[in-house]
Amino acid sequence: MGFLGLDLAIWVVLALYFAGMLLMGFLSKRTIHNQEGYLLGNRRFGVTMMIMHAFGAGTHPGAPAGVISKTVSSGASGVWVSWMWMFGTPFYWIIAPIIRRMRYLTMADFFQKRFSRAAGVLYVVVATVGMIVFLASVLLATTRTVQGMMGKATPGTVQVHSNPSDSDQSVTDYVGEPESEMWFFAILFTITAVFLIYSYWGGIVAAIRTDTIQGLMIIALSFIAIPAALGLEDVGGLAGMRATLESQKTQAVDYLSLFDPGEFNLVTVLLLCVNAPLSMLAIPHLMSVCGAGRTEWEGRVGFTYGNILKRVCTIGWCLLGLCWLAYLINTGSAIHPDAAFGDSIRALLSPVLQGVMLACVMAAAMSSGDAVQVTVAGLFSQNVYRVYLNPGADERQLVRVTRVTGLAVALMSLLAAILMRSSIVKTILDYFNILSLVGISVAMGILWRRMNTAGVFCSTISAVSTFIMTRYVLGCPRDITIGAPILIGILAGVIGSLLTKPPSAETIEEFFKRIYVPIGEEKKLDLPIDEAVPRSKRWLTAGGLFIVKPSRQSWVGFIVTLAMCIVCVAVMLAILNL
Repeated sequence: MGFLGLDLAIWVVLALYFAGMLLMGFLSKRTIHNQEGYLLGNRRFGVTMMIMHAFGAGTHPGAPAGVISKTVSSGASGVWVSWMWMFGTPFYWIIAPIIRRMRYLTMADFFQKRFSRAAGVLYVVVATVGMIVFLASVLLATTRTVQGMMGKATPGTVQVHSNPSDSDQSVTDYVGEPESEMWFFAILFTITAVFLIYSYWGGIVAAIRTDTIQGLMIIALSFIAIPAALGLEDVGGLAGMRATLESQKTQAVDYLSLFDPGEFNLVTVLLLCVNAPLSMLAIPHLMSVCGAGRTEWEGRVGFTYGNILKRVCTIGWCLLGLCWLAYLINTGSAIHPDAAFGDSIRALLSPVLQGVMLACVMAAAMSSGDAVQVTVAGLFSQNVYRVYLNPGADERQLVRVTRVTGLAVALMSLLAAILMRSSIVKTILDYFNILSLVGISVAMGILWRRMNTAGVFCSTISAVSTFIMTRYVLGCPRDITIGAPILIGILAGVIGSLLTKPPSAETIEEFFKRIYVPIGEEKKLDLPIDEAVPRSKRWLTAGGLFIVKPSRQSWVGFIVTLAMCIVCVAVMLAILNL
């Protein structure tokens, strides 16, 4: 017995789950009285909550759906849809305390205090565009997954890029049949409405609470479907899966390789790993992921190991995608790749577990959408509305403006999802690249004293222009669209800064004292910089650099995290080659 393609048990589980989530969002509303409460939860969360917040904020439906979509299309190289952040992860251990010590509410505060108000507005513009595309990928992935679970996603017609220089020439765009598209829009609008209500009520407190609940469930459910997939007669376990995929190997296609000649070749993957810390430095909700904990230790552990959890889960998503690819090959079936995650869940899990998984996917969409809405809207209210439009605004006015702006951001993301609905993977890669364009200035501002407002504008505008030209005008290979904007952005930032007036000594001293004086030692902020950060503690100062010697906690944590990343890759290689 079912309704709209879903078993009655699934509807019961969804109804109970969403009743609980909406109640949580409403109750969270009662704890919000000011901007710090709405944006950072008054910095009161412990290690467990911070780990799950980092995991949940980063594990939106686009993560499993994108990995499985690309895996069904291209094989094991689909793992890099999520693992493109992999070797940036050790740097999270270093980044987290620096962001927490800034003691700001938003990343735009960093641009405003370190550079100027104009630089803050520039960041708001670029970051907002990037996060609208990000939220579009969340909506798109959730919609396609639900379509797959309902059996309403047909592959339709196929469009292959004809430009021989286009990096996406190996990517096929699927345009659904009219009935499939009708279901796409119906599901998309419903999902958008649900998390609009949720995020409007709860702010970051609701997001973190939802992250904790859905994070625990999605970790378990990421792996529950794998035994069922391996047990299918048309898959035949690991050996059968590898035999099927090996039989399809040609000079152009190798489903068991971690790299493919299209979007995820070795050079592109290396560039993505370089790009990852820059993109992460520009993510608007970075301040809440690193700063909502009680101390910088909670932020450091939560940020790093929440993302390590995601790297581990990615192995499960890719393995499920490989099993489903083998199943589709052996049964001669066809499915829209972006709906493969939902399609596999529908076939492999019982109705009750399907309901739980669907609830997890929806919760991941709500928590990620909530975090994006809250933080991007916070950028506008804190750094544009409060600075330029209403300097005398009180806390309640700012919270109200933040909520209304969040609704506008969600609606723009809805439009972007409709326009970019041909491929989840391309949408994910685009927001990843867009954020790095302004992340260059964040990194240079943290590491180089000479970086100034002119450098920020030169770097960001040059990087954005290069990205648009190489990605959308010339259709260059993906490695060029990643590497060229970064290189040109760095050079433009250096040249623009050196040809213009340096930042004031007072601004530089204030900023570098902040990021190198630990939380709890605020009295040092009143000291001269040579006393607050003695020269004996400085590591690199040549050419205007300002980098202190890493503590034992910093370098040991970095090495441990790097080792974990290498182990993840080794495990994936073992699965492919055992």
